[in-house]
Amino acid sequence: FTSSKTVSKAFKCATCDYGTNHKYSFKQHLLIHKGFKDLKCGECDYETNNKGHFNQHLLRHKFSKDFKCAGCDYETNYRSNFKQHLLIHKVSKDLKCVDCDYETNYKSSFKQHLLTHKVPKDFKCPDCDYKTNNKNYFKRHLLTHKASKDFKCADCNYETNNKRYLKRHLLKHKRSKDLKCSDCDYGTNNKQHIKQHLLKHKVSKDFKCGTCDYGTNNKQLFKQHLLKHKVSKDIKCDNCDYETNHKNLLKQHLLKHKPSKDFKCADCDYETNIKGSFSQHILIHKVSK
Repeated sequence: FTSSKTVSKAFKCATCDYGTNHKYSFKQHLLIHKGFKDLKCGECDYETNNKGHFNQHLLRHKFSKDFKCAGCDYETNYRSNFKQHLLIHKVSKDLKCVDCDYETNYKSSFKQHLLTHKVPKDFKCPDCDYKTNNKNYFKRHLLTHKASKDFKCADCNYETNNKRYLKRHLLKHKRSKDLKCSDCDYGTNNKQHIKQHLLKHKVSKDFKCGTCDYGTNNKQLFKQHLLKHKVSKDIKCDNCDYETNHKNLLKQHLLKHKPSKDFKCADCDYETNIKGSFSQHILIHKVSK
C-alpha cells in the first residue's frame, strides 16, 4: 500500500512540474526546455541537445541515399532537402558541357561528367557489355560477376561480396523456423526454400520402412520411426497388459499401480503418485476460488 501524499523531490523543474531525486535525470530533463539546440542534423531538420539521441538519429541517414546530387557529392534520403540543395547549383554555372545541357560550378564534377561522353571507353567488362571510363565504377561492377562470393548465407543459397548486404539479408531468417524438414534438421521461414530443399530428399531413400511407405536418408530418424511398428514390446507391466519400448514410460506407468498415493488433495478425494498430474489438478481448485 502506497501513500497518496507526494514525496518531496530533491530536484524540481522551474518550468514544469517535473521532479526527481536523480541529478543526472534532472540535467537531462532541463535540456528539453533549452530553446537553442546544440546538435543539428545536416540531412534533415532534426535537432536536439541530447548527444545519445543525436547519434541514434544519424544512423538513419547512414545507409544508401535515394537522392544523389549530380553537381557534387551531396546525397540524402529526403526529397525536400534534395530540392533545397539543388538551388545551390542553380544560380550561374561556370562550367557547361558542350555535348549536353549539364552544367556545374565544381571542376572535379565537370571532369567526371566529361568522361561519360568519351567515345572509346577505357574499361570494358569481359563478361557483359558494360563499359566505363571510371576505374572505381569498373571495379565495383566486376564484383557482380565474381564467381566465388566472400559472404554466404547458412540458411539459403544467397551469397554476396558485400558484408553489409549479408547482414541485411540475415534479418529475413527469424530464429524460430516455421517450416521444418521431416527428414533432417533443416528449417526455414521461406516456403520456396523448403520446397527446394525437400527435392534433395525426394530422389532415392537409403532407408525404407517395410511396414509402411515411409522412407528417409537419415539413419537416426529411420530407427526412431521403426519403433512405431515394433510388435514385440521389450518392456511389459507385471500388473496389467501395458507394454512399451521405453523404460521411462514404464516407470511412469507403474506409479498407477502403487497402493499408497504420495500426493493427496486437501480440497477433494483426488490422490496420485505423479507429481506433474497433482500440480495440474491443484490448478482446478485455484481457479474456482
